[in-house]
Amino acid sequence: MLVVRYSALGDVVLATSVLDPLLATFPGARIEWVTDAAYAPLLEGLPQIAAVHTLDREGPQSAVSLRDRLSRRFDLAIDLQNKVRSAVIARAAAPRRVTFRRRTAGRALLALLGSDPPLARAHATQLYADALAPLGVRGPGPLRIHLSRHAQALAADALGHARPPLVAIAPGARWATKRWPVERFAEVAEALAAEGASIVLAGGPDDRDAFAAMCAHLRAPVAADLSPLPVDALAAALARVQILIACDSGPVHLAAAVGTPALALFGPTSTVRWEPRSPGRALSLGLACSPCSNHGSDSCPEGHHRCLDDLGAHAVVSAAREMLAGRETATSER
Repeated sequence: MLVVRYSALGDVVLATSVLDPLLATFPGARIEWVTDAAYAPLLEGLPQIAAVHTLDREGPQSAVSLRDRLSRRFDLAIDLQNKVRSAVIARAAAPRRVTFRRRTAGRALLALLGSDPPLARAHATQLYADALAPLGVRGPGPLRIHLSRHAQALAADALGHARPPLVAIAPGARWATKRWPVERFAEVAEALAAEGASIVLAGGPDDRDAFAAMCAHLRAPVAADLSPLPVDALAAALARVQILIACDSGPVHLAAAVGTPALALFGPTSTVRWEPRSPGRALSLGLACSPCSNHGSDSCPEGHHRCLDDLGAHAVVSAAREMLAGRETATSER
């Protein structure tokens, strides 16, 4: 069978929750996966996946090229992306297809009328499992990503001699409304550094502007910057930290996949849909206007962005302290 989910980072990681249930339902099945080249290292090497196919906008890895190459090779295609490119691939790949359904016209109308909260229906992993219900899948499984030895070596080198507890801070987010003010992140980092934590900046190349903006307010040293790392090495580095503090973004789900507690700060998006898996925690003010968006936007529809602007640094520091204390207790009891 072929699974298609190629973006974005957090969605791809969350979609791996279908792997174990699929193999439990279809023992011995051969699963192949289509994803973006940037995320392929997270899937390559997983025992649950026999082959990973990378998708690009054009060239030999374009949707049309993959359509031709994968045509009629499978008995079942599972389209968890539900976009034009994924449909092109899935329709050619197999005679039987299962597709992840986004919000229907009926649900959109109910949402406008205030009669249905589609953004708070269920966690993303449960929605993926629901899409597979016609196949006999009843619930989500664990998140699965692969950390190669090379990725782990890169992570160890990036973290160098930073002393625990390591607190990773990820101030970046693709959409403006999901970003907590960088000066608040700096306050949190300073407070935890004053208590002995080593501060690690977590994210990718696109987050460097957020790093620079945060560091302009930061009076504590930064032990490591993980932005040069490929995504699998970033995941390996997150496996080595004690906690991640982040906006609602991809690194939150990477941390969840490797068992690191993530404190995720939510504003416009749904904690029900996107909260990090245990031992992570979502922090939200729970305003009446939230959630207002599935993925965030460029500006607040209400014009005030109070959902994140009103979240104080003290609340985040307090939650982080609790999570760090819980991590220390769990470690000492092993």
